[in-house]
Amino acid sequence: MPPIISTIGLFAFLAAATASVSSPIPQPTPAPGEIKVFKDWSVGCDNIGNCQAVSLVADMSGSAYDDWGGPISITRTPDDEDILKVVVLLQDGNIDRFKMLVDGRLVDTGPLIEGDYAIEIVGTDAAKVTSAIIKGKKLQIIGPDGQNLTKISLAGSTAALRYMDAKQKRAYTRTALVSKGRRTFKPLQIEIPTISVKQWETAKRIPATTEIVDLVENSVCKDERFGVVEDQIYPMGKKDGRHRALVLISCGSGAYNFSSAPYIGEIKGNEKDGASWAFRPATFDLQPGWGGEGRAPLLVNAHWDAENQILSSHAKGRGLGDCGSAESFVWDGEQFRLIEASSMEECRGAYEWITTWRAKYQKAAAPAKKGPAKQVHSPE
Repeated sequence: MPPIISTIGLFAFLAAATASVSSPIPQPTPAPGEIKVFKDWSVGCDNIGNCQAVSLVADMSGSAYDDWGGPISITRTPDDEDILKVVVLLQDGNIDRFKMLVDGRLVDTGPLIEGDYAIEIVGTDAAKVTSAIIKGKKLQIIGPDGQNLTKISLAGSTAALRYMDAKQKRAYTRTALVSKGRRTFKPLQIEIPTISVKQWETAKRIPATTEIVDLVENSVCKDERFGVVEDQIYPMGKKDGRHRALVLISCGSGAYNFSSAPYIGEIKGNEKDGASWAFRPATFDLQPGWGGEGRAPLLVNAHWDAENQILSSHAKGRGLGDCGSAESFVWDGEQFRLIEASSMEECRGAYEWITTWRAKYQKAAAPAKKGPAKQVHSPE
């Protein structure tokens, strides 16, 4: 459970030890990819060319949802490895084998596996399944006794996969899924962006409860706090006699979404000598999706990774969790920078959200040490 500040008390977690980066790296500007919807399929690509197409429930108000047991997802990389993968999320965990049918014809079969996906198909088998999807109208997955596990509409799948071909510059090449041709495909060589971070030395110091109360009273969230509220506070380190802390102020809640306004607190000197904490709204290189441009940033269902100083937001479009947006930001010493973003705009049974941005970050050793910076994070 995260530490909370309430009328009862105050708790805190330790932040990870970090140091300055000796050779600053130009910071990338985040530009998450666009999500497209073609009938019953959603598709999108991230900033390095990885693409994903995900099936949607055909008709949420009809029988299509009654037969829905989970979406099918097709992913492909744009590089030399050219990894094509078909995966299925299934809600029924009591079946040990499956059969995949397209328009009643068997296209794949095998055991269900443990892990994130009950079905995972790669290589030539994935190519065969994808080809059948492009040509078909309906896909069904059944258990060993013929019981339905999920039924999926293929309307829009061809357009979604054609979009993937275009984004990866495969159109009219031999490697295209839909737009096949005789051209030679030149794999995309796009490096994942690297963010330089300058996090401070570990420290435990945090503001007093009375200072947090004053901050709340002067915040944009003052009139949005109903019922039981839980504010969170975490130390962010020390440098040259200064201390910093992250404060997440409760800023409204619903049945499954809890909003927080992030602030950075800083102090130099001791409170007994008259020093006090100064607070400012946390800044982001890309505004979190929930707050919107031109407004104070808001995080939903926020999570703080103290060891790596990563702040995450996960906003559900509805309680089922089949739509919404999620972002993760690393603290670079002055602001939060986007390292991963995913979303699903259509609330139609797709629990698999599409990644639209990814980056890695780099922390260096302490100034006294020599050697290259250590790579510590790279979202898969």
